[in-house]
Amino acid sequence: MRSNGDSEEEELLKWCASVLGSLEVVSDHSQPRPGGLSATRRLRTASGYCYVKTHRGRSYWESEVHAYGQWASAFGGFAPRLLAVRDEEPLALIVSEQPGKPLAEAELSASQQRAVWRAAGGALAALHDLAVGEYFGPCRRDGTPAGTAVYDARQHVSTHLEEPLQRGVRAGYLSDEEVGVVRAARGLVASFEAERPVPCHRDYCPDNWLVTGDGVWTGVVDFEFARWDVRVSDFTRYPDWDWIGRPDLVEAFFGGYGRSLTPEQQQQRLVAHVQYALTAVVWGSDNSYHGFAEEGRQALKHLDKLLR
Repeated sequence: MRSNGDSEEEELLKWCASVLGSLEVVSDHSQPRPGGLSATRRLRTASGYCYVKTHRGRSYWESEVHAYGQWASAFGGFAPRLLAVRDEEPLALIVSEQPGKPLAEAELSASQQRAVWRAAGGALAALHDLAVGEYFGPCRRDGTPAGTAVYDARQHVSTHLEEPLQRGVRAGYLSDEEVGVVRAARGLVASFEAERPVPCHRDYCPDNWLVTGDGVWTGVVDFEFARWDVRVSDFTRYPDWDWIGRPDLVEAFFGGYGRSLTPEQQQQRLVAHVQYALTAVVWGSDNSYHGFAEEGRQALKHLDKLLR
């Protein structure tokens, strides 16, 4: 866990012990991301294993606490349970351990992979069907909007296209051709006219899907990006760009999801793919994740053909 000093770490573990009893820190599962906004440790207690996660900022902490408290139940026994919340610095939450290891780390056959993707699609449908919201965007722990609430899906999607586009143009990250792809996607934003906000995980991908050693899907973790959003935001975040290279996996996913996308939702999905690829280019360039930025560029080239 990254900390501001030994005193902060000591305070955190003291709090964990007050909730869980005697414990031992057994491993650090923090992700090496720029900025170090969160950190996660695995704990061994008398009753088993669990995880404590700290957040450097209140926004993602509130999103994750709300999602675990209000939305994770949609996955039944296939998501961790929220065990405790710390509402003072360092901001933290404790969740139960979900069995399995990340799909991204598992060596499975193609048929096993398809079975996992199908199960993940079926589980996501339950989350999207859990509720219909009033606004798009993150919420506080109590469910109220965090920041300015956006009530129109077209405005919400347009903003998330326009902001990275302008940053990329100002920084010189984008070619004229890449800007043209984004502008083509902008022309499809009208397809979101009737879309309502639903609970979305927003990092729903093999990095956060857990499986057994023989390839059985056991659940999903990591809800810090969860918010009210358009459902297609959960259809695009595949780290290996599997929607391009492994269409069989995506077909299995939607087979599990249990419903065909309408023509409007197919357009929405293209827009969401462009938005994610654009973000990969801009965020990757900003943070010297040049491989990720290049993957985004290749995805924009592929999307250019689909948008013509």
